[in-house]
Amino acid sequence: MPIIDYWQEKHPRKSGKGRLILYIFLFVMILFLMFKAETFVQGFTDIFFSSGSTEESSP
Repeated sequence: MPIIDYWQEKHPRKSGKGRLILYIFLFVMILFLMFKAETFVQGFTDIFFSSGSTEESSP
């Protein structure tokens, strides 16, 4: 029996569909966060820094 056949019998391939779906989901989330980063930063700034600081004004 060749070594490769012995190895494949002892270590069968597992389905990677769950892992693939997870990677696709993470990729989509990263893209979403990249395109919406300005909105998140603006919201964070409005919540934490706008109440006490009136020096900066946006046109």
